[in-house]
Amino acid sequence: MKADWQSIAAIAVVLVTITLFIVRSVKHRKKPGCGGNCGCVK
Repeated sequence: MKADWQSIAAIAVVLVTITLFIVRSVKHRKKPGCGGNCGCVK
């Protein structure tokens, strides 16, 4: 029994991590402008 919930928890952690990476990647692509390195006012 103990290994069963640990396997499910490990898979859940991996899925959450992948989801967070995808969300951050999509947010970064939608960012307008130069990314803040040119000194422009946002």
